[in-house]
Amino acid sequence: MASLPRVRLGRRGPLVPRVALGLWQAGSRLWGRTGYREVSEVVAAAAERGLLFFDTAELYGMGRSEELLGRALREHGVAGEAFVVTKVAGFRVTRRGVRGAVEASARRLGRRPDLVLYHWPPPYPFTVCRAVRLLEEAVDGGLAGYMGVSNFNASELLEAVGCAARHEVVVDQVHYSLAHRVPENRLLPAAAELGVGVMAWGPLAKGALAGRRVADNWARRLDPVFREAARDRVLQEALSRVSEALGVARAVVALAWVASKGVVPVVGARRRRHVEAAAEAAGLELPGWASAALDEASRRYLERWGRCYRELHWNRFIPAPVQWLLYRVVLRGV
Repeated sequence: MASLPRVRLGRRGPLVPRVALGLWQAGSRLWGRTGYREVSEVVAAAAERGLLFFDTAELYGMGRSEELLGRALREHGVAGEAFVVTKVAGFRVTRRGVRGAVEASARRLGRRPDLVLYHWPPPYPFTVCRAVRLLEEAVDGGLAGYMGVSNFNASELLEAVGCAARHEVVVDQVHYSLAHRVPENRLLPAAAELGVGVMAWGPLAKGALAGRRVADNWARRLDPVFREAARDRVLQEALSRVSEALGVARAVVALAWVASKGVVPVVGARRRRHVEAAAEAAGLELPGWASAALDEASRRYLERWGRCYRELHWNRFIPAPVQWLLYRVVLRGV
């Protein structure tokens, strides 16, 4: 098994590879057909590459992602070696709800998750402190090893860290890529000051930064970042120049750029080649000229989607029971 560079999440959190493998697409209708064969292929390749770092959530495929990942980890004999991150939905605002969600994730995975995240900030009038304390109780109960948050902006992250009494908030997972640099304005500086690690979902803009141009599934059709990045000639040409100069794929370059910012990219993996690109990116240090060129080509994305991080924040204004209905019925299978 290969050895890849590792980073620490938080001040005293776990050591993990510089790149993680995301499994939102497993069992999700938005991504087309991704079943056990694909997940098994990904896990086998990850074991070969020493990249047994996986990200999933209770809502991905309505639990199907966790089930498929757990089955593949067991059948490839690496369940004990993998580091698994999962998330509880932001509409979980009771002790019973959070505990039950983490226990259900553990049943589907066939093992407890190593790190559990609160998927988005809780709806008003529930507070960030309430969410943090519910996570702490889950960790206290041995349901997960570490806790963190997802899609919390700078002020919410500051509040979360301030509320944590017994366990560290080791990570905030947010939308970040060359085509979505909003977190650089406030969130990344705040996380660095607080000693919180950052993971990035969407680091390839759903494939646009890897060279995809056609929105061939609903996940891409519904994403304005994908559409804009796919037709951004300046950014695409910069990626091509760096890719050709370094002799690596554009996906590797885009992921290595995220990692160079001290952020762990979570790259969606459906094929062996996706795992191989992720592993290559984990071991690549971009030269200064390459980082500078990509910074300049993507500069407009510092403010294109706003200066303050707001991903999934519309949920804060929707009551928890209505959110539950929305995700369970209207958007079933995301």
